[in-house]
Amino acid sequence: MNREEGSILVEALVAAALVALILTAAFRVMADSAMRQRGIEDRRTALMVARSQLTAVGAALPATPGRIGGVDGDYVWSLKVEDCPEDGESAAGALRCATVSVRRTDGERPLVTLASRRLVAGG
Repeated sequence: MNREEGSILVEALVAAALVALILTAAFRVMADSAMRQRGIEDRRTALMVARSQLTAVGAALPATPGRIGGVDGDYVWSLKVEDCPEDGESAAGALRCATVSVRRTDGERPLVTLASRRLVAGG
């Protein structure tokens, strides 16, 4: 083997190493993107569950002070209703603060927490 053949072999090895590095970087970027997309989808679904439960307060869910919870698919929700501390009773009724937190069934920390107020007639 002469010098020119050895030089071509070294160039080919360097080119293969560069291609491998580029492909590895591209794979990492795509894997990270897919992981972020799954996280976004989880938060979006959790937000829909939280909105649904918050909308149901006073209609399908009680607006009395206390805590209730449930499961919706892969998500666990928790609703806390309490008297709003800064607002008292009025002729229209009592103002209640409602907070909904949603997490995955296999997760510990909430993906979404929403808070709202509900007017309850008659206190």
